[in-house]
Amino acid sequence: MRQHRYVPFIVVAIVALPCARARAGELPASGPLPLADVVAWARARNPELEAARQRQVAARAVPAQAAAWDDPTLAAESWNSPRAVPYDDAENNILKLSQRFPFPGKLGLKGRMAARDADMTAAEARMTELTVLEAVKQAYWDLWLADRHLAVYERDLALAREVAAGATARYAAGSGAQPDVLRADVERTHIATRLVTTRLAREAAAAHLNELLSRGPEDPLGIPIDPGPAHVPGPLDRLVALARQNHPDLAARVAAVEREKDDVALARRGYLPDFDLTFERFYNRVGRDGYGAMVAMTLPLPFAYRRAAALDEAHARLASEEAMRRRSEDHTVAAVKRALAALQAAAAERELLAGTHLPQAEQSFAASRGAYAAGTLDFTALVDGLRTIESTHLEHHEAAAAFEKAYASLETAVGGELPREERP
Repeated sequence: MRQHRYVPFIVVAIVALPCARARAGELPASGPLPLADVVAWARARNPELEAARQRQVAARAVPAQAAAWDDPTLAAESWNSPRAVPYDDAENNILKLSQRFPFPGKLGLKGRMAARDADMTAAEARMTELTVLEAVKQAYWDLWLADRHLAVYERDLALAREVAAGATARYAAGSGAQPDVLRADVERTHIATRLVTTRLAREAAAAHLNELLSRGPEDPLGIPIDPGPAHVPGPLDRLVALARQNHPDLAARVAAVEREKDDVALARRGYLPDFDLTFERFYNRVGRDGYGAMVAMTLPLPFAYRRAAALDEAHARLASEEAMRRRSEDHTVAAVKRALAALQAAAAERELLAGTHLPQAEQSFAASRGAYAAGTLDFTALVDGLRTIESTHLEHHEAAAAFEKAYASLETAVGGELPREERP
């Protein structure tokens, strides 16, 4: 086993590399903003994650304390002393050194219980990391969605201006109606208003992401990168197996069961005595000096009912934790199933919008513009076509963002990242 003693340190160093890069650099204030950089920054800077890591460090320091002996006791006694000073006037002076020795196995069980507590704290820290990173990813895609909405409204505002200019030209030429011009202005104002409110929504999304990254609310952020293909990992059995293996909540429940098993063993040892060993040195005013020793032990049996109650309590706590472990496993499997179903629904909607609805809406609006220019389509139908293409583009981007958010939720349910290049 000696050749593997440095493996944990190597693993920690490798995991810390992205964090070191995130601390060294800054997130781009303009241009592309990769999700991987945002996640690395959050791992390095998020205060909730830092607090969880420090709780884990604190918990790892407890087992050594729990398994340690009590401090020895040094005492001084003076017998038949007519006065406190000088000390030598006493008939007899005794120095005592005492040490408590718990029955063998008790301290080891206490140390193991504390180690299980540390395992639970580590699992809670991992769960905190999953939750924070899911929130970071969802905030990232909210920011991406706001940028895509801005692009849609800017494009549609340009189209609305073209439509308004066409309506004005037709009205000036006597082939159009004044209500068409007024309605075109209303539509243009409507889109311009949406553009303003979406810019404000973009600022709110950026402030939320900056909060999760422990940055100032006004710190600039670049443009999130468009998502890749909508790959759905699977099958369900594989994802459930990954969750059973990796999910920190299950790990915490397993550690809790093991802790309570040790607590049952410790409660059984409560029937066994502890010992006190004392060494003494006598300093006599009259007579020879000397040494002494004393051994004492506790008597648990006169109060056996208290030990029996402690054992019953330990058994009940163990049964409770075993039930909670089964509940956690059921919840984890159900969460994976729900997250996968949500991801599949988002993928189907995204594919349908990108492959069918969006091209159809583009073709329909192009045909409407041509028909309106030729005088075979009224202005109301043209505006309806403009609104249709706008809503279809918005739905397409919302479906893409919903897929990415569902993917992040599935990763949390599974207990770790799911690389996109994996195939079922």
